[in-house]
Amino acid sequence: MTAAVTDRIRSLSPRVEGWRESASGTARMAQLVVSRVARIASTVSPLGRTVVAIGILAWVGGWRLGWNELMVLAGACLLLLIFAGLFVVGRSSVSIDVRLEPPRVVAGDSSAGQVTVRNSTGRRSLPCQVELPVGRATALFDVVTLGPGEETEELFIVPTERRGVIPVGPATSLRGDPLGLYHRKAASSPPTELIVHPRTIALSPFGSGLLRDLEGRTTADISPSDLAFHALREYSPGDDRRHVHWRSSARVGRLLVRQFLDTRRSTLCAVVDCRPTAYGDDAEFELALEVAGSIALRACRDGLSSVVAAGEQAAVGVLPHTLLDALSRASLNRRAADLPTVVGRATAQGADISYALLVSGSASTDPELQRAAARFPIDVRVIAIRVQPGQRAGIVGRGRAAVLHLGDLTDLPPLLRMEMPV
Repeated sequence: MTAAVTDRIRSLSPRVEGWRESASGTARMAQLVVSRVARIASTVSPLGRTVVAIGILAWVGGWRLGWNELMVLAGACLLLLIFAGLFVVGRSSVSIDVRLEPPRVVAGDSSAGQVTVRNSTGRRSLPCQVELPVGRATALFDVVTLGPGEETEELFIVPTERRGVIPVGPATSLRGDPLGLYHRKAASSPPTELIVHPRTIALSPFGSGLLRDLEGRTTADISPSDLAFHALREYSPGDDRRHVHWRSSARVGRLLVRQFLDTRRSTLCAVVDCRPTAYGDDAEFELALEVAGSIALRACRDGLSSVVAAGEQAAVGVLPHTLLDALSRASLNRRAADLPTVVGRATAQGADISYALLVSGSASTDPELQRAAARFPIDVRVIAIRVQPGQRAGIVGRGRAAVLHLGDLTDLPPLLRMEMPV
């Protein structure tokens, strides 16, 4: 008996597996149909939904009541939907490109943008609209019919008021019908960003006093041109002939050139507090970023490597836009780390820091600033700047770090001239 039951179960197993596969295939097909229907439904405009509702009600009413007039109305609605749908069927025949010039501006300046729409097919395109999100706003451009390979350009201006990052795009082409029953988004362009740097003020050159020594610190890296002589090697095509050591070359009978050890320039570090509890309002935070940006920009112009840290944002290098981009992306965050933690991250990224500046708001305290300053190596000169719009500028305390009060960005040059070597 048991053997017969077992054989019966085994004979049913292939059927069960077939039923499972069939059910799984049916479920996948149902999901595909639902997704397609949802996609089609998303292209129907509010006016189109109204026509659909009128058609359904007219058909139900005509079928129930036997009124031919209502059936004719239902048929007219169906024909309208079919006719209008022909305008949005098929792939898009245009490609869209969005460019910003310049892609980086200072707060208060404007950037010019260009939308280029090109017919990339071999047939004439239908008229369409291009929708371009710019920040929280949306711009619409009407595009006329284009012949094969033709293109049209639309210009726009992006004004800026505050520091930050403004998302631009993706630009999408909107295909529709003359009756406005369908509204379909087709081709799109990659999204881009307009980076708005904080305002800065011109500072006097920091000078060589900012460096630990005139030559910098030597490393183990070999360089073809520097100050720390290492050895002689044979001349290779492309070597600078100014580095040929003629006496040694004459002695051995072949050209020898000098080889040097690469030297390291000292680094300036600027750390901005991004905790909301450190500032009285957003204006203080913006002023703090403007102070850090001015200092980083001056260091770049002096050829110094810089480290900028503002909360989760950090950048290292000698290129101004790299450092200012990090400040543009910075924001107040309740989960932001405290100043000592951010200082620890900054010192790990930048070696040979000579000078450090801590920038915080009016709600920060001297003990907090001094604890953060203590995280730097003992031979690093540290200045702490507490910003508060409207307050009187001056030096209010000394310790591990000199604490400066700053009420306006114009107060920064004279304060730094008093504290920083030249």
